[in-house]
Amino acid sequence: MTDTSGPVLPRRFGVLLALVPILAVGLADAVIAVRTASSGQRTAVHSPVAHRRPPNVDAVRASALTDLLDARATAVLHHDRASYLATVDPLQPDFVAEQEREYDAIAEVPVASWSYDFDPTSQQLTNPRADRYTAPTWAPRQFTLHYEIRGFDSSPTSLRQYPTFVHRPQGWFIASFDDFASAGERSDADIWSFGPVRTANAHGVLVLGHPSSAALMREVAVQAAAAIPRVSAVWGSDWPRRVVVLVPSSQRELARLVDDSSDLSQIAAVASAEVQDCPGPPNPVGYRVAINPRNWGKLSALGRRVVLTHELTHVATRAVTGSCTPTWLVEGFADYVGYLGTGVPMSVVAQELMSDVRAGRVPKHLPSDADFDGSNKQLAQAYEGAWMAAHMIASRWGERTLVQFYRAVGSSSDDPSVALSNATTSILHVSLARFVADWRAYLRAQLS
Repeated sequence: MTDTSGPVLPRRFGVLLALVPILAVGLADAVIAVRTASSGQRTAVHSPVAHRRPPNVDAVRASALTDLLDARATAVLHHDRASYLATVDPLQPDFVAEQEREYDAIAEVPVASWSYDFDPTSQQLTNPRADRYTAPTWAPRQFTLHYEIRGFDSSPTSLRQYPTFVHRPQGWFIASFDDFASAGERSDADIWSFGPVRTANAHGVLVLGHPSSAALMREVAVQAAAAIPRVSAVWGSDWPRRVVVLVPSSQRELARLVDDSSDLSQIAAVASAEVQDCPGPPNPVGYRVAINPRNWGKLSALGRRVVLTHELTHVATRAVTGSCTPTWLVEGFADYVGYLGTGVPMSVVAQELMSDVRAGRVPKHLPSDADFDGSNKQLAQAYEGAWMAAHMIASRWGERTLVQFYRAVGSSSDDPSVALSNATTSILHVSLARFVADWRAYLRAQLS
């Protein structure tokens, strides 16, 4: 969820692992916030649990769970381990041990706010494991954790969760977050879900990872900080100019962090945020960049520079990148900024597409959104074709016009094809059909 009403979708953009030689070698600041489900507005109050108490619901249970979650959120913000663990069902020793580990990991993160949003009137999920508790349970269908990282999040990001609450003689406790995983209702994960957390910092950058990745985290922090001014030189300074980078321990962990079950084997890094579904402004929340440790070591220093500049470009452009902005423009522009000033020749950046063009296989259309799926065997050509389109705009109409074109298409509430057509006509002064024809001619001229 975001602070605006309406549906939201996680929007993630990856950067292709370039398989070419040149690339492949403070408590006082804490805020306890409530989100009301009706308006989505955040209000600073004493209880961090958003709830409703209409008639015909179990108000006693709602009140007890409100108190329980209030204590849990306050424990996070006050670094009170005992109070946090007091919210956990003592009769679930494995879950208690899991929560001990998770609390210790969360304690390393500079959390500015932590809150829970649940609907006591929502339909209860049918728990396939309820019998193991031998006590009354309650499992809400709508339950969300919201949190902010101090100095980096301007509004809370959210994790959808599926808890089971159990009622013991002492009161209500949290007994599980994974009872429904086998039914497809899996609680969202964050970096602290996978083990101890450590941090690394550079100007405008916070890196979160695990102790075994400490050296890599420091390296990534320095590289990401260096990418920020490169992005601003093209896009301008009207973006946060700060980012949280996640360094997971495996590609599998990366997939859980970004909630992506697709093939990530060709992806070097991913940028993500929650954005409101189109039409309408994206209103992004929770800017994150996550690297793929499986592929990161395959990149040279130059390759890592390109990747991080690419991903920081996604962060910079996020506010005008709706969930239906054409992916070719999103990825093409990020690659344009990523490769700018590196001296990497076009024949290297677009080598796969160059082979196709020289064989007479010139693409007839701009890359579709589906072409950027990680399982696409022509994924390299999709990225290269997108980069060539952005490069053509910058070469023919100028870099400022490329930025203007991106902003016009990305911020449009029109259908993507209409937004593209309008932008090519009003900004580039050609029809969309003419633009595609010019792009195909540009591929032949540059890559033949």
